[in-house]
Amino acid sequence: MTALLHALAALVVASYAAATLVLTALGLHAAVLAVVRLARPPRPLPAPAPGASWPDVVVQLPVYDEPAPLVARALDAALATDYPGRVEIQLLDDSPPEARRVNARLCAQRRGVRHLPRDRRDGFKAGALAWGLAHTSAPVAAVFDVDFQPGPGLIQALVAPLAADPGLAFVQARWAHRPGPGALAQAQAAVLDVHFAVEQAGRDRAGLPLVFNGSGGAWRVAAIRDAGGWSGETLAEDSDLALRAQARGWRARLAEDAIAPADLPATVGAWRRQQARWAKGLVEVGRLRLGTLWRSRLPVRARLAFTMHVALSLSLPSLLALVVLHPVAGVVLAEGLGPSRGLALLNVGYLALGGLVLAHVVALRALYPGRWVRRWARVPAAMLAPLVLVVPAAVAVAQALRGHQTPFQRTPKAGLPEREPALAEAALALYSVLGLGAVALMGAWGAVPFQALLAAGTVGGAVAVGRPRPRLRGGSAPGPAEERVEQTDSFRPAEVAPQA
Repeated sequence: MTALLHALAALVVASYAAATLVLTALGLHAAVLAVVRLARPPRPLPAPAPGASWPDVVVQLPVYDEPAPLVARALDAALATDYPGRVEIQLLDDSPPEARRVNARLCAQRRGVRHLPRDRRDGFKAGALAWGLAHTSAPVAAVFDVDFQPGPGLIQALVAPLAADPGLAFVQARWAHRPGPGALAQAQAAVLDVHFAVEQAGRDRAGLPLVFNGSGGAWRVAAIRDAGGWSGETLAEDSDLALRAQARGWRARLAEDAIAPADLPATVGAWRRQQARWAKGLVEVGRLRLGTLWRSRLPVRARLAFTMHVALSLSLPSLLALVVLHPVAGVVLAEGLGPSRGLALLNVGYLALGGLVLAHVVALRALYPGRWVRRWARVPAAMLAPLVLVVPAAVAVAQALRGHQTPFQRTPKAGLPEREPALAEAALALYSVLGLGAVALMGAWGAVPFQALLAAGTVGGAVAVGRPRPRLRGGSAPGPAEERVEQTDSFRPAEVAPQA
């Protein structure tokens, strides 16, 4: 019996160690990119020669059952572009019939917009983008989701490097946002700032492969076709195509000063759905494409960099494992049932936290010089907010590892209140609170501070998930709720954070 108890204790500690090491590696990776962002200046983007001709551009706007005001806003933003060459605009419409009729009217009211509906959603967003490319001869394609509002000069800023450097596959803009006063908006804004100001900027300054973020970027159509085209095999069609193109020798750049304003997911439920889709998509990319990546002629550091990006899909499942195993591991180690040096594991997780804190500080100082201290309060929210995401993300990753395919679920944009099921989150919160009491009663004082953080985060997450969230009212005629979205979510350029 004693041997079995020790074997179970060793299994708990080993599983806890594996989850901790994954999170620590990802936290240290963020810290390395933050140091690179600080140590290296921006690389200048190539520019076309004065008087050079500008390539034709097709602006692709994929939509599926979106609120009519957002579709109208996206069309108007595309039509307002100030580009020296020829621009055509495609509304790639996979919506149900009612929403499709509304979108057709919106396009008919605007000169220069081509409405391209599809009867079947084959390949989801990737299939829609491929459908649009089959109906254009433009050599450059700019992609914007419906919740983006690009400024008049953005397309020219994205296309200029492509026109000057024939080896570039795509140029990605930095997403900007207008975070609201709530903790959810602040957390989302902080996470996106770290991604663009630290992860993407660090990779670009180091000359490493970049990720295409699915929107707010421009592609060379020849590079898309050379890489095999848009593919619906994964839910992360953007990362998939970026990997395949760069594995074939194409390069990518981040336009740090080119800003693509976008709306943030308005509710916890919308954010959870978005993040679960991204996590599952990255696992699918890893299963299908890591072999392609490591067989390519890219330098080892480039292959490692893209592998670490794919490994981000493991962060939320690893965090869930940490939440479940931390109180058990704390008690096991305090009772002397685990390895003699196992107590050190309880402190390793602080390395991951330290790396993330550094990344957040670097992002704040880069994007909000002179004002970053006032925005420091968003960092704790960003550190705890992932606890809201762990359950759906873990389910999605498990599905991807089993090869179980699911439809592309786009992020809801607006609508009427609907309550999000929160039984799993409530159970996790109760477990974490009981775990805090257990480690304290058992005298596992080394585990108490981190367990207190987990308990606070899971309780806050359960409360946030259980609150009512909007239910989308797709392509119907705009109602009062949708009109409020148009008014409150519209992006005012003066509120865009300046780039360092």
